[in-house]
Order: sequence, then structure tokens, then C-alpha cells
Amino acid sequence: MESNFYFTLILFQTIACVHCELANVAFTLGQTNHLYLSHGEQLTYNKIITNLLAQFDSRGSFVSRKPGLYAFHFFSLAHNRSRTWIELFKNANYVCSIFGYTSHGYADAGNSVFLHLNEYDTVSIKSHRSYNTTLYGTGDQIYTTFTGVLLNPDDAGDSYQKESFSVGLNHHFHTSQGEIIKYNDIIVNSNANVYNTQTGKFTAAMDGTYIFHYHGLAQNDEAIWLELYRNGEYVNSAFGHTDSGYADAGNTVILHLSRGDQVYIKARNNYQVNLYGAAGQVYATFSGNLLAPLGHDSEDSLSETSFSVGFSHHFTGTNLIFDRVFSNRGGVYSPVSGHFTAKESGVYVFHFHALSRSDAHIWVDLYHDYHYIDSLYGGSDDEYATGSNAAALNLVAGDIVFLKSRHSSNSYYGAPDQVYCTFSGYKLDTTEEFIIGNPDVVIG
Repeated sequence: MESNFYFTLILFQTIACVHCELANVAFTLGQTNHLYLSHGEQLTYNKIITNLLAQFDSRGSFVSRKPGLYAFHFFSLAHNRSRTWIELFKNANYVCSIFGYTSHGYADAGNSVFLHLNEYDTVSIKSHRSYNTTLYGTGDQIYTTFTGVLLNPDDAGDSYQKESFSVGLNHHFHTSQGEIIKYNDIIVNSNANVYNTQTGKFTAAMDGTYIFHYHGLAQNDEAIWLELYRNGEYVNSAFGHTDSGYADAGNTVILHLSRGDQVYIKARNNYQVNLYGAAGQVYATFSGNLLAPLGHDSEDSLSETSFSVGFSHHFTGTNLIFDRVFSNRGGVYSPVSGHFTAKESGVYVFHFHALSRSDAHIWVDLYHDYHYIDSLYGGSDDEYATGSNAAALNLVAGDIVFLKSRHSSNSYYGAPDQVYCTFSGYKLDTTEEFIIGNPDVVIG
């Protein structure tokens, strides 16, 4: 039955597109099985969640057929008291990692990075060459995912599409003074170096809607507590601490910026923060991209469809309705129902993050029109547990997308100056024609 499902899905997604060129590229793949990866083994995925013109080689590596700036997001959940250690490669070159381990439960880990790809460049996900990885997954519990989207094609010809950066930290970082994190590993830094390595700040070159991602890994038995600021204003946070283990944490936000606005990542003031980093072990990353400029007539802006919301209070229950609104372009997110509603057909990208209260569990599912997509999970005794995931989805006008907590006992952490639980989404800037891609992907 399962093989018939994938066969049907592949037939559906190989329908010829109306547009003869690669207008855009987007995919999300998932793993529905428990998985054991040996040293350096490439991770393959057995479920196609979305595929818009993405191509893959026989090993399961993504193959770029359209040069441009791509965003890649990868997440996993380690099996109980096991390790996840996964690395992302561009061609044969190491880019960044995720790592998670706790002796008290299940460890979640994730990362995001922007890469410029030329035609036939490849991107692959592999386990660390010196360690084994054991991942958790079932048909209705998809934590291990790989998402890629073409943000800015090289042939777009729009100067605003050069506003992007992706940086990492390849050394340990210690502070209790609330310092700005100055990332030194430059992955992408376009348009006259919009990210300043001396100050650690991104400066907006024009008015527009921007998306930011940041992730990090605490050192063994230490804490990670990072905060994103716009100018001098607090926005949201990422926190993690694991006894006798390594805590991963991250977050995302979409903001409307004016020219000259600055965005940066700080350590929490008066709190001991210890980030892990080394050559060939980049876990702490910070990435940003201009989704679209703001025009004089907001209804004509390409950024009309985007939203970013979070919890500014503790919450226990199943219906996740966020109260802190960072962005809601076009009113697509309802603060009453907690649902996003697509105003137009197209490809949309969603990100969600959460932090549990101490000694509590979090378990969040992403739904598209009441159809399950993927999940995050955090559960570790006597600790604050984190979780993250993402998905690109093909939507028709009127479709809804929302988050739901799996159990009514799940308890989420939040406060006015501690926003960890967030939900963000945006519409990719594609052509008006509806395109279905060819999922030339290995199904394991």
C-alpha cells in the first residue's frame, strides 16, 4: 500500500508544467521511519511532501538546475537517549551541522543556511563521518525533514534580490555580558557586505520585508540563550540547556524594515552563554534575506503575503493561537482561529519553533487543510526542551495552514521578553502560472 502511495504521488507530481522554464524551485522531503545512519552515510528521505521542479541524483543529493540563492533547512529528532549529528555539504564542501544529545529523552536539532548555487551544484545531508546517528520517525511523526527553496534566481534582474547573508561561528563563544555575536564564517554576504563582521550587525539597504533565521548549539552541560534585536528593540529568543548533553535551539522571524535598520543576535545579558563551534563544526548560524521591497502602495508590494507570530505568555493546550504579531502582511494570519489562509495559489514556506516549560513536553504538528504535514517534538525530564521544523507547501487560494499541539498537557514557555514559540510563513515570488515539478528523487 505504501509503495502504491508513492507511485501515485510521483505520477501526480510529474505532470508536465505549463511554463517551459524553471520559474522557481521548492521541495520538502521527510523520513517516516526510524533510521540508523553509520559513519558518513548520506541521509535519504522516503516521503515527498512537496516538490516543485527540484531534481535529485541517484544518491539523493539535490541538484541545482537554475543558478541563484537557495535557502536550505534541515531538522531531525534523535531517538531516546541517542545522538543526532548531521552535516550539510555543497558539492564536496562542508557547510554546517546539527547536533543533539540528551541522556534524559529525545534531542531535537536543526539548522538553516543560504547558499548560492550554480548549475549542477549539489547539496547533500550526511551523518558525521566519525559517529553513528539514530533518528526517530513514523508515518504520523515526521521530524526529520529537508527543505530547499530558490529565493533569488540569478536571472531575475532585480537589484533588491541581492539583499542576503548567511554566516556561521567556527569557534567557541563564551559571555555573560549580553554581547552581540560576531559570526566569522561567511557563507553568503551579498550586495556590498550587508552583514558587518566587525559589528555583528545586518543593515537594511532598503525598505522591505525580511526573513531571519538563527540557530546554535550549547557546549556540554551548558546553556544557549540568544536574542534577536531590531535596532535596540527585542524581537524573539532561542534557549536551550541540557544536563550532561548538548542543547540545540533556533528561531525565525519575518520583519518589515526601513532602510538603515539593523538586525543582530545577542547573548542574554547577565546569563552565562556558551556556544559550541570549531573548524568543521558550524552549528551557530545567522541568515537573512529580503523577501520583497515595500512599495508606496502596500497592496502592490510583493511582500503582501507573509506573517510571523509568537507566544508572549505561557500556554498549555492544543489550539495554538499566537498573541505577539511581528508581521501580518495582507492579514493572512487570523489571531482568532490561529489559521493562515492563502489569498493566492502558489508555493508557501512555513517555519515553526517551540520551547517547553521545565519538565514538560512539547509536540506540535503542522497541518494543511487538516492534512498532517510534519512535526516538532521536545521532551527531556527536568529540562527545557526545544523543537523546530519547516515545510514548503503548494497551496490553492483559500487553503488554510495551522499548528496544533498533539496533547492538551503539552506546555509552552513564553513571556513578553522571552518569545521562543513562533510560527512564520511567506509566499515565494513565483510566476502566476501554477507549476507542478518533477520529483526526480530517490525513495528509500
